[in-house]
Amino acid sequence: MQHKFISAVDGGAHKLILFFNGWAMTPVTVEHLSIPEGYDVLIFWDYRDDEAVELDFMAYEEVRVVAWSMGVWAADRYLQSRPDLRTKVYSATALAGTGYPVDDSVGIPREHCLNTLSELTEENRPRFNRRTCGGKSLRHIFDALAARSTEEIRNEMLRAYESSLHEAHPLPKLEALGLWTRSYIGLRDRVLPPSNQETYWRGQGLAPILLPEGEHYLLRHFVAWSDLWH
Repeated sequence: MQHKFISAVDGGAHKLILFFNGWAMTPVTVEHLSIPEGYDVLIFWDYRDDEAVELDFMAYEEVRVVAWSMGVWAADRYLQSRPDLRTKVYSATALAGTGYPVDDSVGIPREHCLNTLSELTEENRPRFNRRTCGGKSLRHIFDALAARSTEEIRNEMLRAYESSLHEAHPLPKLEALGLWTRSYIGLRDRVLPPSNQETYWRGQGLAPILLPEGEHYLLRHFVAWSDLWH
């Protein structure tokens, strides 16, 4: 995984926003969100592997987790490996994602995932970008997508797909029970079926918030990080 750290303006923050980005994306997806006073922000992306630089969270008393799309799965994996961090989590908000990114019932259907992998070429990247972002108006998001190579993002999805073949997908997902406090689903999501998302979150004992006008890139509907947990 890659990561980017944004320090609080005044330094010495004791609160942390931990963001797990979506598949194929870069930190540009959250540049528009204003940061609450007293918070640092740590952004993770690129899930071709689970390796991350060893990070020290001792200074933080409060952690707010936010995850978009495949980032929900990545957050589950990361926090399971860091029980010391999970005990500091005050809230965890999921947007347009589930704990099983590739699954016929609670994730992206496997056939759809395979079709995406086979059709993901340089020639059809604009169509993929449009489906992911929900339109052509988000120029900065399209540019961010273009910054990563097609081969790189294919390998990222391929890892999630192969994981889905070799791991059980029980519902509820026991290791994630009690972690997530809020979930948003866009009813116009063309990447991960809204019905699958709702099945997953209700299986986790969480009633999701449905956004009728929301597409897959739900972060466009928020202006501040704090909006995601208040």
